Amino acid sequence: MIRRIQITIIAIITVSSAGFAELTLPSVFSDHMVLQREQAVPVWGTADPGATVTVKFAGQTKTVTAGTDGKWRVDLSSLEASSESQVLTVSDGTDKASFQDVLVGEVWLCSGQSNMQMPLIGETWHQPCENAPTEISSANYPQIRLFNTPRVASAVPEETTDGKWKICTPETIKTFSAVAYYFGRKLHRDLNVPVGLLLSAWAGTHIEPWTPPCGFESVDTLQNFYQKSQNLSALPKIDQKAPSSLYNGMLHAHIPFAIRGAIWYQGESNRYDGMLYVDKTRALLNGWRTLWGYEIPFYFVQIAPFQYGNDDPSILPVFWEAQAEIVKTIPKTGMTVITDCSETNNLHPTDKKDPGIRLALLAEANTYGMDVISTGPVFQSLEIKKDKLIVTFSSAKGLATRNGKAPDWFEIAGKDGVFKPATAEIDGTSIILSSPNVANPVAVRFAWNKLAEPNLMNSAGLPASAFRASLAE
Repeated sequence: MIRRIQITIIAIITVSSAGFAELTLPSVFSDHMVLQREQAVPVWGTADPGATVTVKFAGQTKTVTAGTDGKWRVDLSSLEASSESQVLTVSDGTDKASFQDVLVGEVWLCSGQSNMQMPLIGETWHQPCENAPTEISSANYPQIRLFNTPRVASAVPEETTDGKWKICTPETIKTFSAVAYYFGRKLHRDLNVPVGLLLSAWAGTHIEPWTPPCGFESVDTLQNFYQKSQNLSALPKIDQKAPSSLYNGMLHAHIPFAIRGAIWYQGESNRYDGMLYVDKTRALLNGWRTLWGYEIPFYFVQIAPFQYGNDDPSILPVFWEAQAEIVKTIPKTGMTVITDCSETNNLHPTDKKDPGIRLALLAEANTYGMDVISTGPVFQSLEIKKDKLIVTFSSAKGLATRNGKAPDWFEIAGKDGVFKPATAEIDGTSIILSSPNVANPVAVRFAWNKLAEPNLMNSAGLPASAFRASLAE
C-alpha cells in the first residue's frame, strides 16, 4: 500500500487489499492550529473499523473505538487558554499523527463573499487596502493563526480540504482576509489569548451556496432551495451558485471543529432579496447551529453604499432594512454599519480595518461581556409634537455628527407619503425633525438611498443605520 507520509494534512482514506484503513483526520487539524478554549473540543477522523483510537493533548488522554464505517470522534474536555506550543497526537495502534505547535484560545469562522475574501493586497479585482504596506510589514503575530480554505464547489459534502493552518506573518497575511485579520488582531490584543481565524469565503457568491440542506429544510419559504440542494449530483456542472455547493466544498469538512462563533460579510449578490434575506440568514444559521451542535454567535457587516448601476435607489435601503431585521429576530446576532468608511464608486472599499474592528466590538460586547460600545445609534421610537417628529435612538450616548454639521439624510412625509428633506436637530438621544413642506408629518426615513453616507454617530464614532418608520406602525 502506498501511504502519504505528511500527516498534517491527511486528505484521503486509503484502503489496502486486506481492508486496512489508514488513520486520517481532516485538514483543519494541522500544525500551528488553535483549539477553542472553555468548551468541548471534538477531534475526529477515520481508521480501520474497530480500531482503538487514542487522542492525547494537554494532559488529557481520550480513547474511542472506530465504527463499522471507520469513523471515530472524541471530545477533549474544556481547555484553558494557552500560548504554550503543545503537541496533539492521535494513534490507532498502527499509525500515529502528531500535530506540532498547537495553541489554545479563540477560534472564529470568517465567511462571506468578496469583501470578506479581500486580502490586504494580491487580487486583481480590488485595490490594495488602506495602508497595506505598513500593515503587512507589522503583521508579526505568532499567536494569531490563519486557515484559508481553498475555494471549491461540490455536489457532495467533502470530508477534507487542501488547506492548513499558518502562523500570521507579513508573508502569510498578504493573501488572507483583511477584515478577518483586523477582527482577530483586536481580539488577540484585547483578550490576550491566541486567536485562530478559519476563513471560508469566495468573491461574488450568494448566501444560498453556504447554507446546509438542513438549514433550507427548516424554513418553509425556502423549500425550493432545499430541493435543489438535494439534486446537485444531477447537475452537469457544479459551480459556486448552486445551493449548498460551498457548504459542501468549503464548510462541511470543518464541522464540528470547535469555534466560538462566526463573522460574515456578504449580501451584495443578494441585494434584491429584500426581507427574504432574513429567511435565508435564518436558514444559514439554523443549518450551521444544528451541525455544530450549539448556538454560535453570528456577527455581520451591513453592506456598504454603492452606485449599483441603474438599480432603483431604494433597493439597497430595503436590503439594509432586512439586515437590521436579522438582529431583531434571530438570537445571538449583531450587525455593524460602515456607511462612514464606504466608497460609493468602489464595491470593495479599501478601508477594511474599521469593519474588522467593529465586528470585534460586537464580539467583545455580546460574547465576551466586555464593557464596550459595539453599535451606532439604532432607531427606537417615533412620536409627534405639533408639526415636528421626534426620533429617539438607543445606543445614542453622545449623539453627534462626524462633520459638526446638522444631521443629514433625514426625510419626513405626510399622509400623502411624499417624502421631503427634513431639518434635523440633535436633542440628547433624539433627533427633532421638521420641514416647511410637510405640515403634518407622520413618517420618517433615514439614509434611504443607495448612495447615503450619513453623518450621524454616537460618542464611539459608530454610525447610525438606515431605517424608516411611521406613526401608524
